[in-house]
Amino acid sequence: MPKSLKVPDPVRFGLTRFADLLPARDPIIGEDLGSFDGFREAMMQSLAPMTPYEGVIAENLISIEWELIQHRRLRNAGLRNFIRDRICEAVVARQKASHEAALDEAWDKYIEGGGVEGDWKEPFSFDQEAAKTMGRALAARAVSRDPGEFSAACEEIEAMGLDVVDLMGEAYRTSDRSVVIHENKLKGLESRRREVKRDFDALQKTRPIEAEIIEG
Repeated sequence: MPKSLKVPDPVRFGLTRFADLLPARDPIIGEDLGSFDGFREAMMQSLAPMTPYEGVIAENLISIEWELIQHRRLRNAGLRNFIRDRICEAVVARQKASHEAALDEAWDKYIEGGGVEGDWKEPFSFDQEAAKTMGRALAARAVSRDPGEFSAACEEIEAMGLDVVDLMGEAYRTSDRSVVIHENKLKGLESRRREVKRDFDALQKTRPIEAEIIEG
């Protein structure tokens, strides 16, 4: 029968807990304040390190998992930005076409009413900024968490001649740096995660004695 391991007392080393050996993590703008702390606590309970060294490896693994989450968020933000721009372009093009059609109709009425070509002045101009605002509003509805609003936005997008699945595929194929840099980072982090997790599992399997789970 393996003997119970008495976990070293961190007080002997001037610490309140062995996690204090690691530098404190300051929040990064863009993260939900306190979200990492909750994530770390749940992960530590799941990994259940039983020695200070296992705790350090667990902290390393948690950091990698957190980075994976953040890079996925950033990659997805890049995809949404790409799609948003395409939607805005489509809305502006549609509004421009509507503007040109209205001008043609006004021109025809002008000529039919005896107007002279050289005296023609456009009765209205195209408002580029207003069209862009409409495009941004549609793009915002296209990422709404409300199912009805989301479905209506997708229908409006397809009515402009854009297939939403093709639009998503185009975004994933983009070479835009805001997407590619995070996609590449994800691949590297996933490889690191496998290596660290393998080391952590091996460390746990080779415990010569039983121990109590250390507090994070």
